[in-house]
Amino acid sequence: ASVPVAGSLDYDLTNIHLANLNIASSAIKSGTSGLSVQASDISLNGNANWHYREHSWPHISDSGSVDLSVSSVSLAVSVIIGNDTQGHATLKTTGCSLNIGNLDVKFHGGASWLYNLFDSSIESSIKSSLQGQVCTAASQSINDEGNKALESLPVIVKVDDTSEVNYALLTSPIFNTNYIETQHKGEFFSIAHPVEAPFSAPPLPAIASYDKMMYLWLTDYIANTAGVVYQQAGILQVAVTPDMVPSSFPLQLNTASFKLILPNLYKKFPNMDMELFLNATKPPVLQVVPNSANFTITGTLTVNVIDSNKKKVNAFVIGLIIYTDVRIWVHPNGTQQVVSGNCTLLRFDMSLISTNIGKFSVSSLQTGVNFVVNGFVIPILNRYAEAGLVIPIVNGLSFVSPEVKLGQGYIMISTDINYKPTKRRG
Repeated sequence: ASVPVAGSLDYDLTNIHLANLNIASSAIKSGTSGLSVQASDISLNGNANWHYREHSWPHISDSGSVDLSVSSVSLAVSVIIGNDTQGHATLKTTGCSLNIGNLDVKFHGGASWLYNLFDSSIESSIKSSLQGQVCTAASQSINDEGNKALESLPVIVKVDDTSEVNYALLTSPIFNTNYIETQHKGEFFSIAHPVEAPFSAPPLPAIASYDKMMYLWLTDYIANTAGVVYQQAGILQVAVTPDMVPSSFPLQLNTASFKLILPNLYKKFPNMDMELFLNATKPPVLQVVPNSANFTITGTLTVNVIDSNKKKVNAFVIGLIIYTDVRIWVHPNGTQQVVSGNCTLLRFDMSLISTNIGKFSVSSLQTGVNFVVNGFVIPILNRYAEAGLVIPIVNGLSFVSPEVKLGQGYIMISTDINYKPTKRRG
């Protein structure tokens, strides 16, 4: 660098230490071409070691320390966000501007008494040098730390030993003056046999409100892909044996309990234990409509009798269609944000599919089937619904007063957010 009052020379500042950093105002703004990270009225103090050497003979040199006081600084960095082939978000700075309003320097050591006489001219040169260096450092920091934060967003999240969810970013984010929109896959896959779901996601509504800091839309597609995975894995089934029925319940799993209800069953299999087998024959279907959501489960209830040789003999098979109401909410779980649900039985329809004891009216089994559905089917659904769906968010981000709204084919979560950067290790 060249400082006119001192001739042509090379100088450098080393061992720079900054303290008392204060940023009075900062903001991240969205525009049609990307983000703008802005900070204004920045002030800080610091110190450094200085050294210079004159270009020409006699190559005079000197060194010492300097105190720095910087104020009325403004910084603006332009950023674009894209996506890579794996579905991760990427970040890159495209521009930077820095304006240093006031810079005061106080030299110590060497001929500092002389340099302090010309500090205004030296300050101008230091300002010019700092502007380029700070922008380079700020851009590098945003690129490095920003991409590290984005890398912490999982693309694939394991749910359990059966399934995982793909949250891959499908396209580059869409920027608007009021918001940033991202579109993600949002599909359950079998870990053992990953295949695409046999249906497509419904369209999402246009953004119509900006009262909250973040809006998330989850279509019923994501829950229905989960239904496909778990039904095909054979998890949505349960066997009910005599020891699983409370002794206080009026119907026990013995044909004697059904003597009056199903006389032909008792006649053909007198005083024999029974076993029930519940199986979802189709994937459960979640349907979300404005202000309500419900699950429909289609399956069979197979009734077997245990004969004297401990062999299972089929008595009859009933077809079941179960309808449940679903309550949906958002809650924190440690550092994660989770969407959970809870199912309650609305009603069920029954039909006789096959029988080895002669035809009968299935309505006579209403009480017993109601017990089985509430005691075994609904708990299985709630085991998965209440475990919930983890929302992929940046480490350190949390929801503030989230609200859930149900629309045609979607669940909308509106929330303010709080961000506390996680501490580095090492």
